[in-house]
Amino acid sequence: MTMVRTLVPLNMYVVTYQLAYGRPYSKFEELLLKAINESTDTGGRTSRELGDIFKVHVRLLTEGLVTLIQEGWVAMEQRGSEIYYLVTEQGRATVASGRRPSNLRVRTAHAKIVRERLTGQMARASELPLITVNALRRAANRPVHKEALQPRVIRTKINGGEAERLLPRSDQHQEWVRWIDSAARVSQDLHYLPVRVDLDSGKVLGLPYRWQHLAQMICQEARERREEFEADPAFQAELQRVMQDSTDAVIDDVPTIAHWAAPYAQAFVTCADLTLRGDHGRALGEELLARAEGSVLIVAGNLDEPTAVATKDAAIALRRRGVHCDVLWSCEDEAAVDSIQRRITAIRADDSLPGKVQFNRTRAERVADMIITLTADGPVAAIGAGLFGGAERDGELRPALRLTDPGTAAALARVCAGWWEELPANEGALPAHRWKHLAEQWASEAATAQTPSQTTVGVCCPDNPSVECTGRAIVVVGPQQAAFQANLSAEAGQRYLRTEPDERIDRLVAESAHLPDAVGRLYRVIGGTDGWRTLRRKGDLWSVEVTEAPPPARSQRLLAVNGQWLVTCGDPARSSVAFCVEGHVGERAWVRAMNRS
Repeated sequence: MTMVRTLVPLNMYVVTYQLAYGRPYSKFEELLLKAINESTDTGGRTSRELGDIFKVHVRLLTEGLVTLIQEGWVAMEQRGSEIYYLVTEQGRATVASGRRPSNLRVRTAHAKIVRERLTGQMARASELPLITVNALRRAANRPVHKEALQPRVIRTKINGGEAERLLPRSDQHQEWVRWIDSAARVSQDLHYLPVRVDLDSGKVLGLPYRWQHLAQMICQEARERREEFEADPAFQAELQRVMQDSTDAVIDDVPTIAHWAAPYAQAFVTCADLTLRGDHGRALGEELLARAEGSVLIVAGNLDEPTAVATKDAAIALRRRGVHCDVLWSCEDEAAVDSIQRRITAIRADDSLPGKVQFNRTRAERVADMIITLTADGPVAAIGAGLFGGAERDGELRPALRLTDPGTAAALARVCAGWWEELPANEGALPAHRWKHLAEQWASEAATAQTPSQTTVGVCCPDNPSVECTGRAIVVVGPQQAAFQANLSAEAGQRYLRTEPDERIDRLVAESAHLPDAVGRLYRVIGGTDGWRTLRRKGDLWSVEVTEAPPPARSQRLLAVNGQWLVTCGDPARSSVAFCVEGHVGERAWVRAMNRS
């Protein structure tokens, strides 16, 4: 066994954020406080008098009184054998405010987050056996960074929404992230993750399981630099000493997708929330904008001339209704940038419209196709290339997903605020503040809701009313998409679909032939620049058939294994957004995709 030891370069950050816990008091507790307040000037009320007013069981009454006393809004006073309840000054102020009483508690916390510089994955610093340059400097015959793997990621900033899943919080108090203030970089290449590379087996010991997909990249570089690493045996021995037993564990069991995805924003969805065709996705976007109230965020990650015109018209229509509109746009075609910029600028041409508008003056990074808005039914978000596009793209496979869970909408709004903060010259300051504020509001509403906003049962499938929709959507942000994709690619299943819009179909077909037998063991569907192919198993052989359909959308990539569909939008190297649907919704998506419905 040939073993070398090396270092994964890291950036270290400190994220400042606010956590909250508590809940609004029930309507009964609110009325109980008001009843006591009304009698304070006349000496208060006894529990018997309160029981006569509300006609509830004594246990419920006692629980309500204890809650109000613990909050400091009600005091007890004994007169003879009777106990009277009176409102305190704090309780009187709560009643006078006219708002439902709440015991919300807020605290500020700080967390250290690291980002590896090979692909940009993040992790909590406390969960990794990190070592510093100072711990190794004396043992190295050359600068420590020369003994480390070559950094490939130049990006130094992190998006607060991207880091949200890693921020510690108390499960006991059911805390939620209320506000993410800032992410300050502490160091670059001063902290490292030590790993051991078995060049013979291709295993890398010491990686957290969410970074296991880095093993191939690390092994390749370790093999190329083997002589360089082995030329410094003293440093290799020092690395072995400081690592001790911390990296000896090998993860033999591949975690399930459900376990791996646990930290990410999740929501229940139905078949009606997922569209596959371009025309259906566009209708979903139009329906969402028609319901918009207050503020709308439109993120158009791949505009061309027709979609820029449609975006301009939609934004102006929103402004006429008094809806404030923020537009974050990008495009791939360098020659079309100036024309698209003029189209977007025209949204602001009429200053007499009641709705305000903000947009980026220069094209932004391509991060997503998305709409987020507040409606009469609460916040709603939609993700996917299907939201934008002209009639010429109606037949394309362009998935789009609607999300109505307030917590998920809050997570997406935080990510979007980070995108605005990355714009030069503070031109995104106002939209960033607006969507941070809305994220705070929606996160609080989701966490303090008296009843769950989502349900897994009781919704009939629109495609098959005899069954219930029990789908789940997982939102993945940033370079973590690569890790998610690697885990999903290893899932065993009968069906496999993959699109790579920038790759030729013949190369993709050749690659699919080398998939493990357990992945797509009955058929595999591949989409590239020049169309689609379906590979079907006949005995021990595969046959290749041409599938007549428009080429896959250039602005997103798909990976589907059985009932799990991963849709990647934007540049995975940035804080872009992807979503994965699974369960009944994912299973039905196969039927709909094959029927092109």
